[in-house]
Parts: sequence; C-alpha cells; structure tokens
Amino acid sequence: MTSKVTTEVLEKGTKQVKTILQIAQKQKTKIRYDKKAESEFFVDNSALAGFTGERILYMSVRELIENSLDSCEINHILPNIHLRLKLLDGLNDLWTISCKDNGIGIPSEKVPVAVCSFLTSGKYVEKQQRGLFGVGLKMIAAFSTKDTDHPLRVWSKSEEESECYFDLRTDIGTNKPITLFKKNVKNDESQIEGESGFKVEAVLRAKLSPVTKNKIYDYISQTSIVNPYAIITFETDEGKVTFKRRTEIMQNPSREVLPHPYDMDLKTLKKAIFNFMNQKTTLQGILSNSFQKMSNDKAKEIITRAGLPIKPADKYDEHELIKVVNVCKHTKFQSPNTDHLSPIGEKILTVGMTSEYSIILNKETVNSGSQTQLSAKILKPALTAYSSRICIVNNRPTIVECGIAYGGDIPSFKLFRFANKIPLLYDEGSDVAREVISEVGINKMGISKKEVKEQYSHVETKSDRTVEYLPIHIFFHICSTKIPYKTAGKESIASEGDLKKYMKSCLSDLYRKVSAQIRRELKLKEDENKLRLYKHYIPFIIDAISESIKIDSKKLSIAFQNLAERYVSGELINITKQIIPESNQKRNQINDKKNAVNNDNGNENNLNKYDMRTRVSKDGNKTKLDKINVHRKITKK
Repeated sequence: MTSKVTTEVLEKGTKQVKTILQIAQKQKTKIRYDKKAESEFFVDNSALAGFTGERILYMSVRELIENSLDSCEINHILPNIHLRLKLLDGLNDLWTISCKDNGIGIPSEKVPVAVCSFLTSGKYVEKQQRGLFGVGLKMIAAFSTKDTDHPLRVWSKSEEESECYFDLRTDIGTNKPITLFKKNVKNDESQIEGESGFKVEAVLRAKLSPVTKNKIYDYISQTSIVNPYAIITFETDEGKVTFKRRTEIMQNPSREVLPHPYDMDLKTLKKAIFNFMNQKTTLQGILSNSFQKMSNDKAKEIITRAGLPIKPADKYDEHELIKVVNVCKHTKFQSPNTDHLSPIGEKILTVGMTSEYSIILNKETVNSGSQTQLSAKILKPALTAYSSRICIVNNRPTIVECGIAYGGDIPSFKLFRFANKIPLLYDEGSDVAREVISEVGINKMGISKKEVKEQYSHVETKSDRTVEYLPIHIFFHICSTKIPYKTAGKESIASEGDLKKYMKSCLSDLYRKVSAQIRRELKLKEDENKLRLYKHYIPFIIDAISESIKIDSKKLSIAFQNLAERYVSGELINITKQIIPESNQKRNQINDKKNAVNNDNGNENNLNKYDMRTRVSKDGNKTKLDKINVHRKITKK
C-alpha cells in the first residue's frame, strides 16, 4: 500500500482531510517580472567578463594596461605606463592596484560614468580596438565597492582641462556612480607629469596564487613584445622591473569604418535610418552613405529588386525593410576595406621578437633569510621571420600575422597568441592557433621527425608534436574589428571561415624560410655527437696500440683527435688514405712492378682478364676472347 501525505484542516468543527495537491492549487501565485541593473548582473555573473576567483588580479592588470594602450594610440602617443601591485592586508587578502599612463585622459564631467557605469563606453563602434564590452574598469570599481570600504581613486588630465581628482564608488543596485569627493589638483599635488594622462587606484579582495602571478608576469612580458614602442614599468612587493622602449616606430591608429552591406540586418538598417532622421534623405541615400562598397547605383538596384515604392526613408515599415536586407544577403559586393586596420607590422614585430623580455625571480640571501627579486631577462634568437595574409572572416576584413624566432637564447618551444595586440594566455588547448600547429607538419622544413627527436632527445616535453622539440617561438596575431572569440573572457579564438586556412598558409611559409638554418643546425648537432663518440673511443684505441708498439701516446692521441675533427668537418673525404698514406704508396709501387712484369711476359696481363673455362671476359659476358698467338719451341726429331 502507498501512503498519501495528508494534512488535517479543521473547519467549523468538522475534520476534513485534503491532499497537498489540492492545497497547492489554491496557493498559486503570479510570476513577478523585475529588472536587474547592468552592474548587478555583471557582478552576479562575473565569469562572463573573466573575473573569477583566481583571475581577479590578472584581469584587473589586463584591463588597465589595455585601456592605457588604447588611450595612447588613439592620438599616436608613445605609451609610458606605470603599473603597481602591492599587498595591503595579507590577513584579509586585500591588494592595492594602480595604473598610470600618458594617454588622452577623460573629460572631468565624463569620469564618473566612464569609470563606474556598466555598458557605457566610447568603444561601441565598428573599429579595431582592444576593448570589446566596456566592462573592464567598471568591474574593478564594482568589485572594490562590493568587497571593501575603500573608494576608487581617479586622477584625470586632458589637453583642454587641468588635472582633477575623484573618490568614486558604484551603486550596484542602480548602475550609477557615486561621487564621494572631487577637487582640482594643484601643481604640487599633481600625479600626472605630462600634458595629459590618467591614473586609477583600487583596493581589491583577491588571492594571488603562484599560477596567477606567473600569468601576470607573462602578460606584461608578451605585451612588451607586440608593443616595443611602449615603456612599461611594473612594481610589486618583490621589486621593480622596466621594459624599455626598443623602437619609436608606431603603426597608424585604427579608424572607424562603415559596416559591410553583406553583414546587414534589420537592426543595423533601422539604426542607419534613425541616424538620418533629422535630414530628408531617401532610402537610397541612406544605403550609400551608411555602408561601404555601396554606390548610388547599387543602392538603387537593391531597392528596385526589393520592389519597394519611393517614399521617405522613415515611412517604410519593418516588412518592407526586411526585403532590402534579404536582397543584400544575395547580392555580391566587393571585399571590405582593410586600410582602417592597424596590424603590428613586420618591423615592429621583428623588433619585439629579437629583444624578447621575460620576467624572472632571483633569490637573494640576506641576513634575515632568502628574498626574491624581480628582474628582466632579454632573449635574443639567432633567426626571425615574418609572414602575413589578408582574409575575410564573418564578412569583416581580418589580417593574420605570424612570426618565428629560432635558436640563440631561446631554450624551448613556446606558442604566443595575440588578438588586436592583446596577449591570450588561458584556454590555449581550444584555440585555433593550437590546431594550426598540430596540422602543419615539419616536413615543410625538409627534415624528418627522426632527425629532430635524435638530436633533441634531451628536451622535456609531454607532447608528441615534433615541432615542440625545437628551440622555436611561434607568434600568431589576429587583427580585425570583431575577433571571433569563443567566450566572453576573450582568451581563445574560434576557427571561423577561412581563418585557419590562412594561418596555416602563414606558418608553412615561415617553415620554409627557416628550414635552411634548422637543417644546418641539425647537421652541426649530428657532427658534434659523432665527434663526441669518436673521442670517447680514441683512448681505448691508443691503449691497444701502445701495448703492441712503442709510441708516444700523447702525440698519437692528439693526431687521432685532429683526424676525427677534420673528418667530421668534411675536410677528409677518404679517411683511410689519410691514416696510412705510406702503406698506400708502397702498395701502389708493388702493383706497378707486377704490371710491368706481366707486360714483359707478353699477353699474361690480358689473360688475367678472361675466364678460360667459359671463354668470356671477366669484365662482362659480351666480350669474346681474341685469338692469341702462343710461341712454341720446335724440336727436331
């Protein structure tokens, strides 16, 4: 038997038994629909922006440096960035992080909104830029408000205004900034030295694990590779390190570009019409002025094919506008422009690869014990190469750049990934660059897996990919107005369109460029191994010779070693002639004497060339034996 859960309800003195289902039907409530502020949404779902527990400090460093670089490059200013990360309270895991740059700054009336209000940014345009969602600095302000009682401190100075100081916090429930304090900074209290700049300082609650610390070091080091025109100073409790400016060459800043008509949708078309709302413009004029590669004749043709009547642009309804969108989807247009993009370029990337900075920790012994000290190490490769391709991904022009640094100070294989000059450090296994490395074989270099593994057998790697045995650094940079990121955290790139195809083409091209140098080094390593083997056995050979004949073992050892070195270097083609030249001469003299004797005896020398039993030449079966006159003695009876 099954027992039912019942409840006893006493009504008017009578006892009635009702089931839970019957009660639930009477307790039905209506669903409430509430609105959540943008700031509250992102704080509750911080993983969307990459601000998870272990990555808070890493993402903060990343967002501050990216904002500083964008602020400088927009006006073609050589960046000078100072980043500081200090432990404030170790017991409560409180850290102070600050970043100062010499960029264009932010106007004082825009500072509170630009720093604290989510989804408020000047980057929501069709343009190549490091920022994507406009939430990086806002997440730092929100986390500082949520976890600490310290305000966010901001200094801003633009060319039009003097330096201003703010104490700010974020109202997470309403997504509005709270200005606690504001003042104009006097000259003696100024934090910004140049004509313009920006500085922000925040207190965050976070844990800094050794893995996260190394990621921060790698991020700053790799940022200096693709931005060698920037001075980056990084200061922590363990020391201070400066990445010097290695070149003053800067690419032209990226420019805003009109969307391509093939990528048109109803929202984009309605927005274009809204932008011309105050002007009496036809739909034909809006199409030609709001989209690239769209002439007046092309716009007129599209409207005609859509079967729309001629009337003001704001009088068309959605049903009519969607016809225009559908026609554009089936119309062939010219490829999008690429001159608005700002790639790294061969000169700048080569400078970064040939003087590659990396942060290292040195342990120093002092009276109180051992301490760690930050320092920068510069890696100089023996060879660098560069290649690039232009392709279309999601109907947006994309530039693929690839670089290789080989040999020299480079100890082992490493893959570097960049998107719009941003280093990507996490989720490497799911990135398209890792797929390209796996699919492009080293046979493009003209070497085999066996050769590489034999000469680099000492390399410690868990991978089966042969290229990872070589001392080589491979750099991939994707440059576009919209990078096809896999996640909102912007850590890995998806393989969309022909992106992988062009990346493989770049890498194959570079493999061919460095193939001669790699083959040459493999030959040298093989010769070194041979010479090491010969020198190992030479003492045993000398001992054996010394036991049978009296000879100076030291002189013999030197002679054998010189002989081995000359043979390995290719100076000696036939080593046996060099080892015992006198015996060869004696053997040749004996053979000459034998030949002379045979010639004196008449045809004996010729007879040696024939097999008398088969009457066939020993040199070949097609030569017949000639008649031989043999002189015989005639005896008288």
